[in-house]
Amino acid sequence: MQFFAVSPLTLCLPLLTLALGACNPSIEEPEVATMSGALTRMRSTRVRVQPAIRREMVRTLETTCVVESEHHIVIHPRATGELVELLAEEGDRVENGALLAVLDQRDAKAQLAEAQIALREAQDAAAKGEIVRREAEGAITKARLSFKQAGRDFTRNETAQLISAQDLEQLELTRDTAQAELTTMILARDRAEIEGRAAATSVERAELTALRAEVSLSHTELRAPFAGVIAQRQCQLGSQLSPSDAAFTLTDLSDLRTVFYRPQRELALFSGLGTARAGDGSPQAGLENILVTAESEALPGHSFGGRIERISPGIDATSGSFRVTVRLEPESDGLRLLPGMLLRLRLVVERHPDSLVVSKRALKREGETTILFVARDDKAVRIEVLERFSDDDEVEVQVMGEGTLSEGDLVIVVGNRDLEDQLSIQIVDAAASRDAR
Repeated sequence: MQFFAVSPLTLCLPLLTLALGACNPSIEEPEVATMSGALTRMRSTRVRVQPAIRREMVRTLETTCVVESEHHIVIHPRATGELVELLAEEGDRVENGALLAVLDQRDAKAQLAEAQIALREAQDAAAKGEIVRREAEGAITKARLSFKQAGRDFTRNETAQLISAQDLEQLELTRDTAQAELTTMILARDRAEIEGRAAATSVERAELTALRAEVSLSHTELRAPFAGVIAQRQCQLGSQLSPSDAAFTLTDLSDLRTVFYRPQRELALFSGLGTARAGDGSPQAGLENILVTAESEALPGHSFGGRIERISPGIDATSGSFRVTVRLEPESDGLRLLPGMLLRLRLVVERHPDSLVVSKRALKREGETTILFVARDDKAVRIEVLERFSDDDEVEVQVMGEGTLSEGDLVIVVGNRDLEDQLSIQIVDAAASRDAR
């Protein structure tokens, strides 16, 4: 608020002017008018103005969050043993499946060799059982032929009755013996088939044991599950490691994201609730229109782009907020974001492309009403407005009621605290105001 001092000479100036005019007829009327105009200017409130302009205004949300990698894991050994070989160091870029370190493999290799020997034994036993089965099949064929021949001899001699009863009984015995041998051979074949199936089961068990031994051997090797960069090495050569010990931290610097939470009252600002990708993999309509920029104190003067990837479909009942995931561009002007960096995230959620904008200093609040004053014909004209979008210095306004405000109108920004409608004003630095207009 500005205050202007009024001297006693100023208060007496009207009386002096009238007295001089009456006592000195030589003072002409134009000179009196000039002195009166000067007096009027001294009584006017001095103000500064800025022109109203039109430009795009946006609604933004700002939040603080931390950079994360979509693929970021701590690698633990899956076996217990001494670290005998170290093949990766912090900062190394590794490919998917790259060997990082090796534990002592002697015991695992011995178990694998033993399992492979047992497998070969089981395979040999299965092959032997197959030979026994085939021999039993051959014996069955021979016994069946003998039985058929003995049966024919007995039947022929029994019909012809050319031999004695004792010889006929001998032929009958030979036939029955051949039949018994055939039955025995069939049982031997069945036994061989069962033993063959048992041998096949033994082979499968031995193969499983060998596979398990191979897996145990592979557990002595620490490999990268995806391509990335070794962010940290927590193991030492010669140290004894177990599955509970962290060995390496692996991160993918090319696939970065950040996650933040917003109150549920802002849910309507994020159109296209849900995942940001449609069925064909393209971003959903609405979310791709939200401009996302990120800045970090670690990289001053540089901004990084981003896009909203997905929005959680649920609201947390405890905090009343929903989760938003933003995919970040990892590089800008040769500089890279790193996991763990603190970010200031700015989201443009709504745009007004042709807004009438004034300085925030022009606004004056009277209760729940917001007003401003426009300089017109050396008078202050009161206009009631509604505030819309704003930034650090300017605000979008919408005229309420009967007043008018157009682009280029001179809005009072200094000296407006005690102004009233139609009060006389004097614009300070009017030339600069016209140039700004």
